Amino acid sequence: MRLFCTLTVALCALLSLANGFRLASRPGSCGVSRRPTLLASTTTTDEAVVTAYKQIKEMAVGSLQAKVQAGEAPAAFVSVLSQFMEEYADSNLQANEPPDRFKENTFTFLKSVQQALAAPHKFEPFHKAIREPFDYYTWGNSFLKPLIIQDQSILKGEQNAKKIAEIIKRGENVVILSNHQTEADPQVISILLEKYGMGDLAEKVIFVAGHKVTNDPVAIPFSMGRNLLCIHSKKHIKAVPEEVPMKQAQNLASMKAMGDLASAGGNVFWVAPSGGRDRPDETGNFVVAPFDMKAMDMFKLVGMQSGKPMHFFPMAMYTHQLVPPPKEVSSGLGETRSAKRGAVSIDFLDETDGLGGLKDKEFTADIQQRVNTAYAQLVEWHNSHK
Repeated sequence: MRLFCTLTVALCALLSLANGFRLASRPGSCGVSRRPTLLASTTTTDEAVVTAYKQIKEMAVGSLQAKVQAGEAPAAFVSVLSQFMEEYADSNLQANEPPDRFKENTFTFLKSVQQALAAPHKFEPFHKAIREPFDYYTWGNSFLKPLIIQDQSILKGEQNAKKIAEIIKRGENVVILSNHQTEADPQVISILLEKYGMGDLAEKVIFVAGHKVTNDPVAIPFSMGRNLLCIHSKKHIKAVPEEVPMKQAQNLASMKAMGDLASAGGNVFWVAPSGGRDRPDETGNFVVAPFDMKAMDMFKLVGMQSGKPMHFFPMAMYTHQLVPPPKEVSSGLGETRSAKRGAVSIDFLDETDGLGGLKDKEFTADIQQRVNTAYAQLVEWHNSHK
C-alpha cells in the first residue's frame, strides 16, 4: 500500500491530457491548403456543394439553439459550440470533403455531445476503446482528418515506430514519453500512423488522460474511442478540496490498472510527463513544457515491478495548430475550441535506457533535451514547408 501511495503521488505529476477529437473514418482528401470561406468559395468549389454546406451548417446551429430554448443546454456552452461548428464547416469545405460525410460527422458529433450532457459516460480507471456497436475510434479519426493539411504534415522516426510494434508483439511493454500540445494529439498519432501503414499500432496505444477529457461534454465522445488510463493530475487535483480523497482513490485504482497491464505485457503507453499541454511563450511561439521527474520515475517503478521488459521511447509532437489550448491553464470545463485547419508532425525518437544507469534527474534531463531538440527540428521543417 505504501508503494501504491508513492506511485499515486507520482502519477498525479503527469498530464492533464485532453483526449481530443474523434468521430467516423473514411479516407478523404485533406491536401488543399487554400482557405476559401464557406459562402464565397465558388471559384474553387462547386456552387451546389457550397449551398449544401451552408444548409447543413444552418441545420446544425439551429439544432443547438433549439436546445437552449428548450432549457436542455447552457447558452454559453452552445455559443462556444456554434462557433466551433462554423469553423469546422469551413475547414471541411477547404478539404474538399463531400457534403454527406460532413453532415454525418457533424450530426453524429452533436448527438454524442447531447448524450454527454444528458448522461455522461462513466470512465473506469482503465477505459478500453469502444468499437461496438458504434466505433468511436474510427469516428474520431474521420472527424479530425479534414482539419489536417496532409501535404504539410509528416511522421518522422518511422523505423522506431516499427520497432515499437515489434516489441509489443514479443509481449514486452513500451512507454512513449512525449510533449503534448492539443486535445487532438491521439487522433494525430492515429492518422499519421495509418498513413504510413501502421494502423494496428495506433489502435493499441493507451493514453494517460486527465480529468478534462473524461468530463467535458465535447471531449467525452472522442475519449470513448480511446484506450485510456484515467487520472487526476496534480495541477488540478485540489481544484475542489472536498473531492481530493475521492480523486486520490481514483488515481490509486488507475495505478493498479497500469500495473496489471504492465504485468500482462504487450502494451504501449503514451504519457506527457509535463502534466499538461505546451503553451506559447511571450513571443507567441510554442515551447515544450518542462517534464516532471516524478512522472518519469513512476513508469520506471512500474517497469521494474512488472516482471516484463519496459522500453522507453521519447516522442516530439508539433500539433498546436489543431484545436490549440487556451492561453491560461484552468481546471474548468467547456473551453473555447478552434476547428481551423493546420499542419502536424510527430517524431518517434530512438529508444533510451530508462531502467539503466541514468539517475532520475539525469534521465528526465536526457528525455527533455531529446524532445526539445526534435521539436525544434519539426518547427524548422514546418517553416520550410509552408
